[in-house]
Amino acid sequence: MRALVLSGLLALPLAAPALAADGMIHQTADGSVEETVEAFTKVLNDKGATVFATVDHAAGALWADMELPPATLVLFGNPRIGTPLMQAAPTMGSELPMRVLFYEGDDGRTYIAYHDMDVIAAKHGIPADHPALIKAKGALRNLTGAVAASTEEEDETGDGQDDG
Repeated sequence: MRALVLSGLLALPLAAPALAADGMIHQTADGSVEETVEAFTKVLNDKGATVFATVDHAAGALWADMELPPATLVLFGNPRIGTPLMQAAPTMGSELPMRVLFYEGDDGRTYIAYHDMDVIAAKHGIPADHPALIKAKGALRNLTGAVAASTEEEDETGDGQDDG
């Protein structure tokens, strides 16, 4: 039993999404950007979150007679998650609603990226152990994990909570 627990703890770093030096969390998805955004917005709707907007950056580039690979930003939220963050620090309202970017990389793969909530919260004086922050991080982890690729390097299963 002890070996099973130890092997589980050693696997945790492999199960976490990649945190880059840019303060963002990065994951990959198996489908196209369009398919992944569609799946993500379905997950958001199923969890009771509100999709406030989707911004198609590639379409915007075409409008300006320029080109971009597929890239879509999804802005979403749930007052049960955002309100406690703003109660902890009203300036968190400048960071909300939450947002996740889905884009096609140079390698043709679909990537998921969002700002690390610990970095954002620290700018607003919210401690890392604040319950509202823990819930927001779990929600982002679960929501993006629902559409992220499951590999040994990036298996985003979340914390098992329905943080929607």
